[in-house]
Amino acid sequence: MRLTTRFLMACAAIGAATGVLLLPVNFVAAAIAATVPLAYAPMVGIWLIGPVVAMAVLRRPGAAVLTMLIAGIINIPTPAGPSAIVTNLMVGVALELGFLVTRYRIWRPWLYYVTALVFEVAYAISAYAFFNIDDMAIAVQAVFFALMAVSAVAFTWVGLVIAGRLAATGVARGIAPARRPAATPPVA
Repeated sequence: MRLTTRFLMACAAIGAATGVLLLPVNFVAAAIAATVPLAYAPMVGIWLIGPVVAMAVLRRPGAAVLTMLIAGIINIPTPAGPSAIVTNLMVGVALELGFLVTRYRIWRPWLYYVTALVFEVAYAISAYAFFNIDDMAIAVQAVFFALMAVSAVAFTWVGLVIAGRLAATGVARGIAPARRPAATPPVA
């Protein structure tokens, strides 16, 4: 894979926009994550917007990781500090994994949703101790996990909508591989 200047600049632009979007989100998340996990759970999908846009528009390996590296660097001044880079890279790598499994040959919307849900489940399980989930009532635990899943789906959808609109403007022309035309029924 060649890393062209256009590809790098596109990742930087999407990453910068994502970083700016995440600046206030990181401040809010820092304030409520440990104290009000049910308010934090619907927010976690916001981190998926940038890598979804990058992957859907550019359709090249590494787009999500580079995008989220830039977003993480921009978010160092937040309460997350330098760990914002690690957090954002984790999200970028997680989204790339779904496409890596298919060797970057499948770019269908369902793969974005499945990858996002798998990531959110893994994140929820890893955050189980941090949020003291086991101390919550079973119904509250179910709501927490449901909110995270809905957040992943909703913000993946937002990312795909943004990507569709960006792609329609032609911003990725010459960067993304040519799209294969949809199969059309034969003319009788």
